[in-house]
Amino acid sequence: MTQEKAEPGPLILVIEDVSPHSRELIEALDDEGYRVNIARDAEAAIRAVESNDYAAVLLDIELPLGEAESPVLSDNMSPERAGLEVFRHIRKKYGPEELPVIVISGLDHLVFWPTVMTELTSEELRAAEIIEKPKGLRPVIRALSRITGRHGPLSKAFDRDKDI
Repeated sequence: MTQEKAEPGPLILVIEDVSPHSRELIEALDDEGYRVNIARDAEAAIRAVESNDYAAVLLDIELPLGEAESPVLSDNMSPERAGLEVFRHIRKKYGPEELPVIVISGLDHLVFWPTVMTELTSEELRAAEIIEKPKGLRPVIRALSRITGRHGPLSKAFDRDKDI
């Protein structure tokens, strides 16, 4: 008896610099049948977007810049702005329907958060969804299921629902 191989799931780019959060996201996405690449800083995120074809991006808006010199990012940019610049770079290459971006952020406590929210929902960027930390894995899995049309065993991720 031959066993059929499952078709590989959609490829998701997780842009997240905090390792415990990344591990939990990757575990949950793997449980759902997604394939995952991870970028831990703005430079790595830009390289990843340039070199792969993703179904969606999960973007933590607050990112370290990275080590390499970049034609996209300025040296004096703050980590609070780096994620927005990565998002702008994505939108220069892909429209919102071509590459949906789910923004994950813990910056809602900052004075400039309303300005960031305005940018994220602007016609230029159009985030597919904005999820404030810590909300757990449920909203992330739900948003990805909606975007990709993939409905894996959600209960696995929900049973392990932790803050991201």
